Order: sequence, then C-alpha cells, then structure tokens
Amino acid sequence: MRLDKFISRYGGISRRESKKLIRAGKVKVNDIIVRNDDLKISVGDKVFLDGKELQPFGYVYIVLYKPVGYVSSRSSVDGESVFKFIMAPFNKELSIAGRLDKDAEGMLLLSNDGDFVHSVISPKNRIEKEYIVKVRDRIEEKFIKKMKEPVVLKDGEILKAEHVENIGDDRLLIVLTEGKYHEIKRMVKACGNEVMRIKRIRVGGFRLPDELLPGEWRELKGFEIKKITGVSPR
Repeated sequence: MRLDKFISRYGGISRRESKKLIRAGKVKVNDIIVRNDDLKISVGDKVFLDGKELQPFGYVYIVLYKPVGYVSSRSSVDGESVFKFIMAPFNKELSIAGRLDKDAEGMLLLSNDGDFVHSVISPKNRIEKEYIVKVRDRIEEKFIKKMKEPVVLKDGEILKAEHVENIGDDRLLIVLTEGKYHEIKRMVKACGNEVMRIKRIRVGGFRLPDELLPGEWRELKGFEIKKITGVSPR
C-alpha cells in the first residue's frame, strides 16, 4: 500500500491532507522521516503521524446507541450526523446496517464489512428488528387487532409486522423483518393512532447493551455478530 493511502485510511484523513503532512515531514516510517508519498508500506513497517503510531485495522463492527435528534447518514442537511460520535480512524469507512429516523432512538449497527451490512438489511434474510413504540392515544383492543393483521394503505401497499404486543396503556412492542420506509409510523397512522416515540432494542438475537448511554458506542464481539446474522465475522 502507498504511504499516502496508508496515512489516509488509518489516520482517518483525506488523501490530499495525507500528502501535505508527508511532504511537511510529519510522517516517519520505522523512525525515519519520509517525504515520498508513494513509498510502498510493507507488513511489519511502523508508520508514525505526528509522533503517534498508526494501527492498521480490518473489518470493524459497531453498536451505537443513537439519540433522538440525529440523522442516520453522513449528510448534515437535515441535522447532526450520528457519525460525529465515532471518533476513530475507521469512521469514514463505516456504513449503517439499517437506519433510524431522526426522531427515533436506539440501536444502530455500523460496519465496513459490506457483506455484514447487506445481510442485516436484506429483506430476504428476515432478520428481526424489535422496537418499543409509544403512541398518542390509549391503546384499545380494536387498534391492537388491526395492527396484528396486514395493514392495507390507501395506495394499496400492504404492511405486516411479525409481532405486535401491547406492553402498556400507550406502548407497543413491534417486531419487523423488512424495514420499509416509515413502516411503523404508517401502520400506526392507518390503524387510527400516531407514533410519538420509537426505540429499537434488538436486531436478530442481539439486544441493545444496557451499559450504553445515548451517543455511546462500542465494538461488537464475535459471538454478538453471530447473534445478529447467524454467521461468524470474517
């Protein structure tokens, strides 16, 4: 790998910025200052940026507790991005495996492993996503009955939850396997109520860790990844 690409990837900066830093003498390879940005880096070489050794990384798998008010994308047009919480060199390589709306909270999974991301979001795999949903009006039996059946929208689209359970006067437990656009909000509205709050608490067999507070994240362990997709990480 070229030195400028190595610095860019493992330093979490742009290729252009990495070239500037190399030419400014800010980079050492094996304790020697290098100004040649196309130098080939080999296995075992130690690369330092401003005196700090850069650590190569492979596939990364992360669980983040998304707070309300942040967008599940890198764009800042609609608000602050959830990526601001992940202060790590691999940030720019991460993709979200199943977004949450700006006004929703709970579990977000992120990775630079495209196969993992696709596996989580593909409807064909039918990986369950579980949500706690707070609604505006008191939950009646008639409403629950409608929610448990296929919900037909005005445009003819049919939405169906895997599981719906009443867990309080104004709270539902809903399990989905497809994750269509605003699926829960549209189902609830079509059945005569309105969503006030949504929190994702489970994906596959993995639950949002109790120790995580909104805005906090950690890397997933191998057995946790397998709980999500049924397959061990690469």
